[in-house]
Amino acid sequence: MSDAILKAKQYIEEENYQEALRIARKRHAKDDIDEYLAILDMLIEKDYLLALEEKGLYYQYYDESHDGGDYGEKYFNQYLEKQPKSINAMCDKAMSRFNKGKLNEALELMDLAYDKYNSYSKTEEPRIKKNEVKMAKIELLVQAKEYDDALSLLKHYENENGTSEKVQTYKGLLLQKTGANEEALEFLDNALKNEETILLNNSKADALYDLGRYKEALKYYNRCIKYEKEVDDLEIITNFNYKPAYCEIKLGNNEEAIKYLNKTINMLNEHGRLPKDIETIYQKCSFKKDELMRHGDLEDKEFKQTKFLSGKTTIYILIIIIILYILLKMIGY
Repeated sequence: MSDAILKAKQYIEEENYQEALRIARKRHAKDDIDEYLAILDMLIEKDYLLALEEKGLYYQYYDESHDGGDYGEKYFNQYLEKQPKSINAMCDKAMSRFNKGKLNEALELMDLAYDKYNSYSKTEEPRIKKNEVKMAKIELLVQAKEYDDALSLLKHYENENGTSEKVQTYKGLLLQKTGANEEALEFLDNALKNEETILLNNSKADALYDLGRYKEALKYYNRCIKYEKEVDDLEIITNFNYKPAYCEIKLGNNEEAIKYLNKTINMLNEHGRLPKDIETIYQKCSFKKDELMRHGDLEDKEFKQTKFLSGKTTIYILIIIIILYILLKMIGY
């Protein structure tokens, strides 16, 4: 038994559960998952609810398989059996449901947490404020791409709680996603003054693109490309790599468009199997490149040094290879 587990066991015997949990978290930080989980299990045996939630959160966010796709839900269920009015556990379980593709159930849990806020158990103060529960629901809707519902709820949130930088940022992003591009630009510009992010630049570029302001859109897509190594969202990376090609086409710069198309095609080739939406973009880029090469007087500079042999030359080379092979066999090789 390790020193960490012995020390944690001692704290548990003294009913100093908070210190034992602190040791567990230190083991997690050092990637000693076995000891981390072992200490949590000892605390769970003592009905220490924070350890139960901790274990659920581990499987929700850190475990590679998410406990076989359960996302910690069984631990949040156990928590709610012991503490049915726990706002924290309701929100945790909502995320588990969302990660399992159960959006409606996740939203119902968020609503329940919001409704129960005023009567939460006095033994457990919620980690997040009441208005943050509603903002979390908005963020779930955004992740689920339910942009109209998210925007409607955001406006209701703003009426109740007032505006903020976060509200203004979400409003810009959601207005763009719902087609109100001119209005979106005002909010996106203000948000970019406070913080320049790839997400905001990408959204502003999309707004300009949809408005047909291709030269301006190209400028913001290229800002995203400059820092694309900082992004791990393939959908966003694909968006700001392929749309510049269509900006260049609209601007009459087909040779520049080919460069963007090549980059997008090569990038997506490296990812193997693609999600359906991104696969559609991949095919679109491939067809567009083929169309430009067939109908335009263009040079694909990326492949310009590749030399292809004629059919006649290829046959001659094949005959020579066969003759050499027979001669080598005849002399004993």
